[in-house]
This record gives sequence, structure tokens and C-alpha cells, in this order.
Amino acid sequence: MSNTELTDDQLLEAAKAALRDKDRERAKPFLAEFSERSLARVKAKVANDLA
Repeated sequence: MSNTELTDDQLLEAAKAALRDKDRERAKPFLAEFSERSLARVKAKVANDLA
């Protein structure tokens, strides 16, 4: 399953599991995908803000 097929919660859980295993390299792609999605949501919210 690719990162794009995972929900935000699944991405964070996978990242947390990798970090618990002290595997930063495995956590990076999950955190990067989550960050990218979060930024896209914020940008969309700002773009739709009428104020």
C-alpha cells in the first residue's frame, strides 16, 4: 500500500511505530506525506477564506 492510499491517521500511526522502533528513515516518508497533506489543507482553507 502506498502512502497516498493511507489515511492521515494511518500515516501518523505508521510514523509513530517507526519512531518507536528507532527507525527515523522509515518514518520520514510517512511524516513527509502527512505534512504535505496538512499544508495543502491549510492552503485550501486560506484560499477559500473570504476575509
